[in-house]
Amino acid sequence: MLHVASTYKKEWLLKDYWELCKPKVVLVMLITLTVGALLAQLGWPNWALLVITNIGVGLCAAAGAVMNHCIDQSRDRKMDRTAARPVAAGRVPLAHAAVFSLVIGVGGFFILWHEVNPLTAIMTSLAMVGYGVLYTWWLKPTTPQNIVIGGLAGAAPPLLGWLSVTPSFDPLPMMLVVIIFLWTPPHFWALAIAKEEEYRAAGLPMMSVTHGKAFTSLHAFLYTLLMILATWLPFLSYYLGGLYFIGANIGNYFFLRAAWKLWRQPSNGHAWSLFKISILYILWLFVVMLLDHYSRW
Repeated sequence: MLHVASTYKKEWLLKDYWELCKPKVVLVMLITLTVGALLAQLGWPNWALLVITNIGVGLCAAAGAVMNHCIDQSRDRKMDRTAARPVAAGRVPLAHAAVFSLVIGVGGFFILWHEVNPLTAIMTSLAMVGYGVLYTWWLKPTTPQNIVIGGLAGAAPPLLGWLSVTPSFDPLPMMLVVIIFLWTPPHFWALAIAKEEEYRAAGLPMMSVTHGKAFTSLHAFLYTLLMILATWLPFLSYYLGGLYFIGANIGNYFFLRAAWKLWRQPSNGHAWSLFKISILYILWLFVVMLLDHYSRW
């Protein structure tokens, strides 16, 4: 019985540390990173470089996620959505989570520095600190514009992928950064509308808390329009072709329709619909980019 209980505890401990890394969020980031790396080159990629870049950036992104758990622990306890998180619930001690974040963050940095290039390592570390510390510790509890400003860190992966192949700030990866930067507010504001009361209870000045659902849904719609315009830039500047443009606008239609419905009727149901569509949208958009790139090769 003691052996079974010990094994059960170890399994849950591993699950808790895995949860600290926010694997679903990191996976989306790594998909956009991979697309950025593949767009930076013609022909078949250097698979070894691509894998090692994903490992290094993945570790740093996970470290930022663990920082978020550590800094947000007291606020997480006040929200149903986050109360069961490992640090907030006390399953992983704060000091252990902090050391874990440091170890995987430093490990990711050194992998990128020695096996990829120093510029990718530095830019990845800036994004990690931007999300894990700047956004979580300062922006999130102080301004309703937190996700707008802090969203830049989450928009970095396509650029990081590009830099891993060719360390230069070319127009195309910067366009991809702008697309994700503009995608982030409607994506997150939809969640903030659906969970308005929880954010209010946690004392966080999300836009839906400080300005109401109607105001927030309007701004989500306006940012959606800006995002759609940004998705046209790779086509208008001849970096990507017709396949991308058609695919992007198919996704734009569904995203815009969901944002329009939320603006006209800012209900929790429409907010959840936009939130879910936004996740599928960003994956669809980057897959279409890749298909277009290789169809022209």
